[in-house]
Amino acid sequence: MYLILFVAFLYGCATVISKMINYRAAQELGTWNGSLVNYAVASILALVLLLLSSHLTADLTACVRVPAYLYAGGTFGVIAFVLSIITLSRMKVFQSTILLLAGQLLAGILFDVMIFQNFTWTKFAGVLLVAVGIFWDTKVTAGHS
Repeated sequence: MYLILFVAFLYGCATVISKMINYRAAQELGTWNGSLVNYAVASILALVLLLLSSHLTADLTACVRVPAYLYAGGTFGVIAFVLSIITLSRMKVFQSTILLLAGQLLAGILFDVMIFQNFTWTKFAGVLLVAVGIFWDTKVTAGHS
């Protein structure tokens, strides 16, 4: 269990590092060119990892058989990337990261409600508390500038 918690922690660190590198790429290349470079490199890396994987399955017809909505992951990935670039140019990394977390929590709650019909006001209150904390921090920080 501790290994999984550590891996989740590393994932969080990698997300912030990725956001910062991608933000710099967008500053140098522009948002859309930076996005293209990001996804081109990611696609090549994913292909190399697939080819090196011991679990390689050459059944590419499976890609045709899956429901079309499964391809929306890439679409949402590009949307998330562009939104992160836009927000990083207008707010601090800390605020952007916390709002990202609040958005993920809210999306998780909505997913739980839609798929598992599971909702608690405690979860919703937690997301609200995080969002209020961000707005409070923004107001306090703006007052000290």
